[in-house]
Amino acid sequence: MVSGSEEDLIRGCIAALNSGDVAGYLAGFSPDALRWVDGLDTPLTLSDVRESLSQMVMAFDRLHLQEDLLFGCSGHACARWTLRGVHTGVYGGIAPTHREIDVQTCEVYAVVGDRITESRVYGDALGVFTQLSGDR
Repeated sequence: MVSGSEEDLIRGCIAALNSGDVAGYLAGFSPDALRWVDGLDTPLTLSDVRESLSQMVMAFDRLHLQEDLLFGCSGHACARWTLRGVHTGVYGGIAPTHREIDVQTCEVYAVVGDRITESRVYGDALGVFTQLSGDR
């Protein structure tokens, strides 16, 4: 694997997501990839991730996943992200609050060839909901 290719793959996925293209984001993942989220007992499938991200794209204006740190080699990558946006639509049953979110996470990726085969997300899994409720 060429040095830097893990980072390039992930940056390409994030660029698609930041433009509102959930399918483009998911194109970088293997169809059977699982996303393990700290605090959840079972992993998310790509279908779960697609549904969640589609809802977020519709419910948040200026939704943007900012790269705070990204490095990788030998088939793995690690990234620290800050998710920002303004809540302008219904999300998770919560009516628009027009509050800004600012949620930090860390994600570790396994990469085989040109696809992400697994990811593990660490951080406050309920951070978005806590911020929408005004309890931050």
